[in-house]
Amino acid sequence: MIIFFGTRQVVRDDDRAGGDVQQCPSCGQYVVFKPRRAQSYIHIFWIPLIPMGKSQGLIECPQCRARFAVYAS
Repeated sequence: MIIFFGTRQVVRDDDRAGGDVQQCPSCGQYVVFKPRRAQSYIHIFWIPLIPMGKSQGLIECPQCRARFAVYAS
C-alpha cells in the first residue's frame, strides 16, 4: 500500500475587514485586497491533520489571485 504524506499550506478567508482600494503590484489593477490566513499542516492523503507553527496573515488580489504577506509594524 502506498501512503502519501507531507506538508501543505492551507489558505482560508480571514475575519479582518478589507482595506482601501490599492494598486496590485502584480497585475496593476486597482482593487480591494481580500484578507486571508495561511497555515501549514502535516497531511496524509492530502487531508490536513496537524497544524505546524502559527498562521500567517496574507492579502490576496481578487483579479490575479497574487498573494502578499502582511507584516506587523
